[in-house]
Amino acid sequence: MPKVQFIFALHNHQPVGNFDFVAEDAYQKSYLPFLKVLDRHPSIKITLHYTGILYRFFEQKHPEYIDMLKRFVAEGRAEILSGGFYEPILAVLPDEDKVGQIRKLSAFIETTLGYKARGMWLAERVWEPHLPKFIAEAGIDHVVVDDFHFKMAGLHDDELDGYYLTEEQNGMVRVFPGSERLRYLIPFHAPEETLEYLATLRSPSRYRLAVMADDGEKFGVWPETYRTVYEEGWLERFFTLIEQNSEWLETTTFSEFADQQPPRGRVYLPTASYMEMGEWTLPVRAMKEYDDALETVKGTPQFNGLRPFIKGGIWRNFFTKYSESNHMHKRMLMASQKAGAALAELEARGVKKGAEAARMLDHVYQAQCNDAYWHGVFGGLYLPHLRTGIYEQVIQAEYLADKVLNVRDQGSGVRSWGKKKQASWLEIEKGDFDRDGQDEVMMNSELLNLFIAPAEGGRITELDWKPRSFNLTNTLTRRREGYHKKLLDAVKDAAAGASADGAKTIHERVSVKEEGLQHHLHYDWYTRGSLLDHFQGSGVDLSSFMRSEYYETGDFVLGAYRMTSRRSGGTAVVILERSGTVAGLAVTLRKELVLRSGEGGFTARYAITNLSSEELNTTFGCEFNFSLLAGNAHDRYYDIPGHTLDKRHLASTGETNNVQQVSLVDEWLKLKLSLLFSQPVVLWRAPVETVSQSESGFERVYQSSMVMPLWRISLGAGATWETEIRVKVE
Repeated sequence: MPKVQFIFALHNHQPVGNFDFVAEDAYQKSYLPFLKVLDRHPSIKITLHYTGILYRFFEQKHPEYIDMLKRFVAEGRAEILSGGFYEPILAVLPDEDKVGQIRKLSAFIETTLGYKARGMWLAERVWEPHLPKFIAEAGIDHVVVDDFHFKMAGLHDDELDGYYLTEEQNGMVRVFPGSERLRYLIPFHAPEETLEYLATLRSPSRYRLAVMADDGEKFGVWPETYRTVYEEGWLERFFTLIEQNSEWLETTTFSEFADQQPPRGRVYLPTASYMEMGEWTLPVRAMKEYDDALETVKGTPQFNGLRPFIKGGIWRNFFTKYSESNHMHKRMLMASQKAGAALAELEARGVKKGAEAARMLDHVYQAQCNDAYWHGVFGGLYLPHLRTGIYEQVIQAEYLADKVLNVRDQGSGVRSWGKKKQASWLEIEKGDFDRDGQDEVMMNSELLNLFIAPAEGGRITELDWKPRSFNLTNTLTRRREGYHKKLLDAVKDAAAGASADGAKTIHERVSVKEEGLQHHLHYDWYTRGSLLDHFQGSGVDLSSFMRSEYYETGDFVLGAYRMTSRRSGGTAVVILERSGTVAGLAVTLRKELVLRSGEGGFTARYAITNLSSEELNTTFGCEFNFSLLAGNAHDRYYDIPGHTLDKRHLASTGETNNVQQVSLVDEWLKLKLSLLFSQPVVLWRAPVETVSQSESGFERVYQSSMVMPLWRISLGAGATWETEIRVKVE
């Protein structure tokens, strides 16, 4: 009699830029104990996916794990899935990078494990209809997504017990549906419940397939799961139950099933990810409407039929929901384009592409790792070290590409490929880099990148220090999130709150990691950046400013600036001008940014002119946001010459009078960033902190240090006030 076929597929991943101790903790709590339990059950077959990041971690820290995988493969007990080497969202990559990422991981698996991967894991199950062309081109035969994808295409549960064929421009692949029901059962409910569900699939006439495809970290790393899965023996019991029911149930792999069973038919899947992602990607207002719609139909008999058609947004919406995600993505595309141009240039010159060219492309691929580009329970956009990891790879890839392209464009005086002499170049690039319909400008030297958005307050959106491959302005705007209401409700109900026993799914948990967290819920009315021009009336203090509970008397923070630029020899100049109002009076503000080749920094020269016939009395502030990752570490701190600070860590708050220089020091990075003022200032400093939800609960995250020099200005009719700020990095 045909047996129920069960595929147990695990995806294991750690992001680019993550801390080694996090990967080690996952190894000890999940990756290693899972294989140890599996080893005691030789009849159980498994499907495993590891990203290239983890394979390299295993090679460096735990080569014995690679040996275990080789043995499972040799014994025919494990199928190894390929995928994008650095776990990118394939749909939003340049086409050549889609194929390159997959081929890179497939080649690594074949070389390291002696296994030719036929299937692949699709990062975050983000599917778009054009993908089969590139998946097939990369040599992949099959891929697993969620059954939710199939249901949105109109299929029902009784049609999802096998695989389907799909194609695009002659590229054909098999697509398998992973069961949402099994994702929620395993390992959060008793193993017997999973066996009961699998038993409902038994058929006397044909083989029926059930697929559990989900994160391997849910077996040990997710909250409470190490206790339930290993200490209480959930996994051991589950495998034993499968063995005890072998007369009707057996484990298989995607490749085995595809070789033995025909497809259920042809399917064309819509743009989709897993169900929860569709909610996370929605704006707050739409997210509430989505939740309300679900609640409306949940209690009705029609719910199961309607659920697939209440699907939320698509993954790309993160680029509209979070401007920082969009900026990072477009910077990655710039790096990929530059790397492609550099490789073409080398080919045109007849230069052999050696290790440095491969390294440049690898930096591009690392910059495509998905985690830092999105936010939900898992996504890492709110984690500064993950964003930093992406920018580090972008900057390194661009630097290597620029060395090639500037040889072509500028001739002598610029470093040649592979030589050890320091490169020297200076460029001003203009274009709509972030695809918002407005041109931005980039000042690019061998030491710095300086991105400026004239249409958005003339603000600096990115400041890269190339000797450390570090984006110094990598901050995040404080936004209202849909889950903030959950936090407020949890705090409100905390006095009552007994928690239920046992492991819960990530989506069911409400855990608050810090008392009083609700008091840190503040929201910005503008996008965080640097060189933001504030005008304030009397009575505004630092506390009200950081809570966004003050009145801005000028219209410059969100205003559009006119931009002109020039380059002469080793000096590049960008001039930003705006005519606006301050407290109802006509004012012109001009700021001139000067960048010189070979200098670690730039100069901002300000001129404010009162165009009215009345006297202008105001406080002018120039806001900077600098991110050096650790707000409370002892080796990252403020230094203000001539002043002793009670607290000087980067998450400290304070107002200091008569300041002519302030430095932010990072001893770990061996980096110091200084602001030098041509005339004394009142200096405000305060941390920018967000409240976000992660798999372990609600937490406060330091994003950057807000530093703002202020000047009290009195200007008569037609008068002009001038000052200069020098930004120095060393």
